[in-house]
Amino acid sequence: MQLFCVKPKVHMLDTFAEFAEEFALNKNDLLLTETILYDTFAKPLNLPCRVILKDTYDRGEPNEQTVDGILRDIKDWEINRIIAMGGGSVIDIGKVITVRNAYPIRDVMCGRTDACPDKALAILPTTCGTGSEVTFGGIITMRDTGLKTAIMDERLTAQHAVLIPELIAGLPFNTFIYCSMDALGHSMESFVSAARGNELARAVGARSVSLILDGYAEMILHGPDYRQNLLRNFIIASCLAGMAVNNGGAGPVHALAYPLGENYKMSHGESIYQFLCPVFRLYQREAGGSALEEVLDMAEKPLRKCGLFTARKEIFTQLEAMFNRVLPLRSLGEAGMKPEDVEPFANSILATKQRLLVASYVPFTREMAVEIYRERL
Repeated sequence: MQLFCVKPKVHMLDTFAEFAEEFALNKNDLLLTETILYDTFAKPLNLPCRVILKDTYDRGEPNEQTVDGILRDIKDWEINRIIAMGGGSVIDIGKVITVRNAYPIRDVMCGRTDACPDKALAILPTTCGTGSEVTFGGIITMRDTGLKTAIMDERLTAQHAVLIPELIAGLPFNTFIYCSMDALGHSMESFVSAARGNELARAVGARSVSLILDGYAEMILHGPDYRQNLLRNFIIASCLAGMAVNNGGAGPVHALAYPLGENYKMSHGESIYQFLCPVFRLYQREAGGSALEEVLDMAEKPLRKCGLFTARKEIFTQLEAMFNRVLPLRSLGEAGMKPEDVEPFANSILATKQRLLVASYVPFTREMAVEIYRERL
């Protein structure tokens, strides 16, 4: 039985300029990125590669129309390698456009076209959240359903994951925290996964949790700008979290989060923030056990460091207090959710997110989903 797999070679470089030189970008490379990143890091270098700016097609999360538009525009270009520099949206698009004869992308997503790549892929993450640089597959919102649809194929994995702290230095504070919360969710959920959890995934996930929580403690002690001293730790933590979730899997926190992005355009990281502590409090109430005790161990030291530890049995409530000290959480009601949305959302995730719910540390029921949604209103 396979326990762990990391396919990309992982690199650490200080600047994008160093990357461009080391990887010898050329006319048969396609740089897929966004305008602000291109203007800041790539344009001054006068690179010979072709460029596609994702935000000139659509500023939102990756959707079928945007991917098809990009594929139409590059169909006559000779491309050997794609450089995806961006957040999760750019990275997901970068993965699917490596596929041979990918247009229309609906045929790839539905399995009518084989997801066989004919281009190499290097990923440069510009957030500290998704860990998508080391995961396979991507998520595209389909036109007819409006739903985020995953294509999970190990062939859609980058050859190179390139971590460059410079690329996350300019993230707005809220974005930085929400992204890191996504990484924290990946690591904590995969650590206790009932479906795919294993010791190797837990090992990398545990280090990710420690780096992120210690970083939050440092920001509480020294202020939000102190994150600039922690960029390397956070981009490493995000990458480790990607390895953890790719091998251990996500769970109910992510299942509960999806309707918020689909209905209220809430960022995925903020959605994870909404549900991480409530789900783990539920686990503690319903089961306890050794894996959960290890998560408590990871959390206790950073909580003590910033003076928020009171009692072990209250750690997940204390963690929530830590998160709120770093960045206060709004209620779901403030985001637009109404009491009458609770039951349909619970029904939806039970019907469509079983691949996540089966990883729950305890059997996850509709009643649990309703309870947690109502807690957050």
